[in-house]
Amino acid sequence: MAVNIFDKYGIKEVANVYFEALEDDPKSNVYKGDVVLYLDTLKVSTIETTAETADATGGWGNPKLVSWDYGKEITVTLEDALLSLESLRFMMGGAIKRSKAATTGENATAAVPVIVHHTEEVVVKTEGKIPAPIDHITGKKYDGTELPKPKAFAGHPIRFINYGGGTDSVSAGTRTQISVEHTVEGGKTELTDGASLTFNNEAMGVSNAVPKVGDHIRIFWDESVTQTDSAIEVTISPSTFPGTYRVVGDTFMRSQTTGKDEAFQFVIGKAKVQSEVTLTLEAEGDPSTFEMSLTVLRADNEDGGQEMMKLIRYGGAAASAASTGNDEGSIASSNT
Repeated sequence: MAVNIFDKYGIKEVANVYFEALEDDPKSNVYKGDVVLYLDTLKVSTIETTAETADATGGWGNPKLVSWDYGKEITVTLEDALLSLESLRFMMGGAIKRSKAATTGENATAAVPVIVHHTEEVVVKTEGKIPAPIDHITGKKYDGTELPKPKAFAGHPIRFINYGGGTDSVSAGTRTQISVEHTVEGGKTELTDGASLTFNNEAMGVSNAVPKVGDHIRIFWDESVTQTDSAIEVTISPSTFPGTYRVVGDTFMRSQTTGKDEAFQFVIGKAKVQSEVTLTLEAEGDPSTFEMSLTVLRADNEDGGQEMMKLIRYGGAAASAASTGNDEGSIASSNT
């Protein structure tokens, strides 16, 4: 069927985009054709096509006589309003580890811990005793009831920095730092509310080691989380990079003639996710957005030819009049 050259459309809406695996990866339990990421909170989805040009010039004035295009490149930029740990891993080429509790029985498995680092500041109310810290986000106390007690374990001591401020404390501007492996509550490794610490000056080799009333103490400790899925860790290593995927983006375009929206999509047979990622954390301004760049590679199509991208309009005026949406990824007309 011939294309009507007088049909014109406007495109305004962002696309929803998903990524498909191009090959099997049994180690990650991912197989060819699996959808590995779906983005439906994008702010911008940009497709940019560029190419280089070589010209033959000559004659009076050395004008251009013949021109050749080569080196076509297509770059897709996706700017997401929201971030998931999977999209972060995806963009940065990392690996995800979820905390997991140990299991028993015939197929028993060991716990998979995720180490979480904590720091909170407390004020001493009784000499030689440090109160349990309170989480500054949740307001809950680390006392073993609402949150786990601070606990030292192999290779992960509890550390205290005394900022002073109390009676007969450290000199102004001096901070006393002490690492405690097994000196909490007479040999125990847990810090409970009002713990009596073995902070005697002689044993610690630090003058004024015993916390005084009014001292501000910054506590640093690590927590080994083993409850299933209570913590998730994304590890970015120097030897892993984002992969290559098939990419499909769904949006719609509005017909100038009918004023109705018609389904429109782009399909990229092979796209390499670029490694450049910027995470911006700032106190002021708009919320951070997360940008992913894709470089389109040449792919073999179903007809045995070569392609970089397909742009597909489907549905049309006849179909859109009766359309109530499409579960396969298109967007229902906003005019029905």
